[in-house]
Amino acid sequence: MSALHMIEQLFNKFDYAILGVLSVVLVLSLVTPVCKIVDSNAGRLVTLGWSLYFYARWQIDCMRIPMKVDSPSDADKLEFYRMGRNVYMEFSGFVLAFFVFNAARLRGRIASLEEPQKKSD
Repeated sequence: MSALHMIEQLFNKFDYAILGVLSVVLVLSLVTPVCKIVDSNAGRLVTLGWSLYFYARWQIDCMRIPMKVDSPSDADKLEFYRMGRNVYMEFSGFVLAFFVFNAARLRGRIASLEEPQKKSD
């Protein structure tokens, strides 16, 4: 096993962990007041930072997809599948991080619009 393959596995485990954390943060920001934390300046920077990370990884992985050959070996098929899976995983991470940012931002906007209405009641 090459060093590059081991580094790729390490990054994939890290990406899966981040996807899990972002999924939990998304659910929490949709149904609890955690959206206030995610909508703060620090929360926005963190979620946009994860979006940028996943976008960069997605673009790098798109460039690394191996070209198809006429008679691929099993190793070629496995490498093509692995890189395709990584591309989809990175794209889903990008979309998820961007969705967390937008969901928290919109919940914050809704709360700010409802706040004057509650004061007048």
